[in-house]
Amino acid sequence: MIKDSENREHNRIEKRAIEALALVPVIKALSQRIGRDEALKIMREVNQQEAFQRGQQMMRLKGQQGIDELVNEVASWGEGGVWVMDIIEQTSTTYFFNVLRCPYYEKYRELGLDDFGVELSCCRDEPFARGLNPQLKLVRSQTIMEGADYCDFRYHLDCK
Repeated sequence: MIKDSENREHNRIEKRAIEALALVPVIKALSQRIGRDEALKIMREVNQQEAFQRGQQMMRLKGQQGIDELVNEVASWGEGGVWVMDIIEQTSTTYFFNVLRCPYYEKYRELGLDDFGVELSCCRDEPFARGLNPQLKLVRSQTIMEGADYCDFRYHLDCK
């Protein structure tokens, strides 16, 4: 766990903010040398790989994860911020919800880094799910980070 000088654990949003404040200057410098699109592509790929490995690690520690475990994981995403979501459908093979207020977006906007939010956070969701369970699929067509009114998460367990 990352702790501050007062030996207090940081929540997930604080950790992401610390990461973002360290990464964005590097991405900006890389953008000047190799172009913004290529620099963002690299950041996205690194974050996706890390998220996939985190999902795999969780699966190794706790066994293959299903919808119930995903629901518990999603509940922890917004710790430290105001997280508003509307659950559309929840069954043994589906978990569909809309995020109406995203604390990650709010934190990045507060820091002036919301232009990097997709590559810093949103891109992690699908590979994390695959790492957690290879049969777990995420379909999402929009995010708040990209200017939509809400993020549409549609997870389903492909039990074929």
